[in-house]
Amino acid sequence: MAAIPDARHFSPLSWPREAIIREVGLRDGLQSIARTLPTEHKLEWIRGAHAAGQRELEVGSFVPARLLPQLADTRQLVEFAKTLPELFVSVLVPNMRGAEDAMAANADLMLIPLSASHAHSMANLRKTPDEVVAEVARIRAARDASGSRTIIEAGVGTAFGCTLQGAVEPSEVLRLMQALLDAGADRVSLADTVGYANPAMVDALFCEALRVAGGRLHGAHFHDTRGLGLANVVAALRVGITSFDACLAGIGGCPHAPGASGNIATEDLAFMLEGMGVATHLDMPRLLALREYVAQCLEGETLHGALWQAGLPSTFTPAPVRPAAQRRLPLEGLRVVEFTHMVMGPTCGLVLADLGAEVIKIEPVDGDRTRHLLGAGAGFFPMFNRNKKSIAVNLHTPEGVEVARKLACSADIVAENFRPGMMKKYGLDYATLSAGNPGLIYASLKGFLPGPYESRTALDEVVQMMGGLAYMTGRPGDPLRAGTSVNDIMGGMFGAIGILAALIERGATGKGQEVQSALFENNIFLVGQHMLQYAITGVAAAPMPERISAWALYDVFTVKDQEQIFLAAVSDAQWKVFCNALGFTDLLSRPELATNNDRVRLRPALLADLRERLATYTAAELSELFEKHGLPFAPIVRPEDLFDDPHLQATGGLAEIRLTDGERAGQITRAALLPLTMTGERLGVRSNPPTLGEHTGEVLAALGYGEDQIQNLLGKKAVG
Repeated sequence: MAAIPDARHFSPLSWPREAIIREVGLRDGLQSIARTLPTEHKLEWIRGAHAAGQRELEVGSFVPARLLPQLADTRQLVEFAKTLPELFVSVLVPNMRGAEDAMAANADLMLIPLSASHAHSMANLRKTPDEVVAEVARIRAARDASGSRTIIEAGVGTAFGCTLQGAVEPSEVLRLMQALLDAGADRVSLADTVGYANPAMVDALFCEALRVAGGRLHGAHFHDTRGLGLANVVAALRVGITSFDACLAGIGGCPHAPGASGNIATEDLAFMLEGMGVATHLDMPRLLALREYVAQCLEGETLHGALWQAGLPSTFTPAPVRPAAQRRLPLEGLRVVEFTHMVMGPTCGLVLADLGAEVIKIEPVDGDRTRHLLGAGAGFFPMFNRNKKSIAVNLHTPEGVEVARKLACSADIVAENFRPGMMKKYGLDYATLSAGNPGLIYASLKGFLPGPYESRTALDEVVQMMGGLAYMTGRPGDPLRAGTSVNDIMGGMFGAIGILAALIERGATGKGQEVQSALFENNIFLVGQHMLQYAITGVAAAPMPERISAWALYDVFTVKDQEQIFLAAVSDAQWKVFCNALGFTDLLSRPELATNNDRVRLRPALLADLRERLATYTAAELSELFEKHGLPFAPIVRPEDLFDDPHLQATGGLAEIRLTDGERAGQITRAALLPLTMTGERLGVRSNPPTLGEHTGEVLAALGYGEDQIQNLLGKKAVG
């Protein structure tokens, strides 16, 4: 008799907390049925799906009506679906004309199908796969030129094989995925169009696909042609896929798999996931009621679904909703009002927002300037303003100042990083606000703490130059600022640390206080180690490129094919491992290299020797060797390469956000999360960076303003 598996093997914690089911029956299902369902029935389907908790719907396809009269009303369906709150509306488009229609209809996403099988592609689309890739590039160019925010998803179909060709090589699927991303697709998905996959194949291909596409591999579309659809979903879940297409009643299919059942049934998929502890946020009774309605509309058609036949068991309970947001975050219930711009202040607010506080960002009516910066500033707003609300207020009007004061008086924490004296001008300084709110914690984030420099205008670059950091970073005589906003970001973090300490003190005393953090003082903290080096040794610290290293092997090496890699051995034990691993045993026998300090004294000659010896290795070979033996190493990586970093992908270090401004507004990208976990989880994105004034009405209403008052403020341009 087989052993009973450990119950922990089935723990819901081993699965993702939640999964998205995109209902595609209105497109993939109905296009496979000869009859044309009346538009009013489709509208009722959309209403019912939304009421059942469905938040992603593929409502049709922009194809010529003569080819698919069943989908001729797609534009009407898109327009109706867009009126329903929090409903993400997708359409399929086969070409540029369809894409233009999708953008004109303001669809949230257009799915462009591509078949990895050349034979299937010619039969189904009358184009080769590479011709579809070229079409995606044209659609991307047109989308960007038009200013549309419609997301482009390229769906790679027949990813495992097809009836016409047989098996499809995984390498071809991966090649096409990369080509689609290079052509401008915002994301890609994989489809088992005719049911060729099994769980082992799914596991293998999706693992490789994640290495290629990372977070831009959005989801899976499995057909149940041979009864393995749900098993394939489980295999995809195990490797981290959490978005799946499905059709109510399992309708749909492929004309090149005649007689086969179609997609996974939405109700079966939701039932399975909920039973596994994976929340779908779907109301099962309402979903089954909608299935009944669709069955009546499609009377006489072949429908599928095991749950429909057997019904919900009496023991069924939906999965507990376990997103990180449900677990009470540390600062949940606290309100932060943020008068900040650029990087330092928004970083402070970001830390508090990610930790659960309600952070309300007060912006000028024409927006935070960082929304529209170019070049090195283009990433400021989307990086530092997620999980916040935006209200646009005109402080040049008495009514706008009154709104700002009222909002600040409702806060636990006020954060600001404007020039000294500005907040006092509007009665928004600590002394004024704390008179009516003694528990207020007020964070001022400045260039300098109070003193001789406090009125100077400071930038990260300014304090790096005057605070010794640029001197230490550059070559002698060539001061160089660090390659990121180190003081702005750390200054904001220290501001948040001070706020957290003030919150603890307020818990004991009931009183708030003013907290100050500054760029210059932050920079001094960063170079404090070099100050103490001089105090202890009497020798001034040399710029980093000219420093006397504490270790002999601790440098960047240019190796085969001009690749670069950092290699280190920071102890005598690591030096021995290094020499033995690379076969440099002759170095171990030299007494003048016996200890680390001996090697440091001979470092110039030793490094010259090592550079010559290592030049025949590739960076990948050295990386593999150093990792195998536990030695420190690092390939030289550019920031854009980090989107595909396998560690960040595996640990959830990057999370999706939707861009709000500029040419790519509306598109999905990924941003770095706070570098910490709490109860084993990363602090994620609860809401995207806000659009300008996105929450003005909501915030004003919560402050007690009536609709007429809000309209009056808008009319006076006191708010936006």
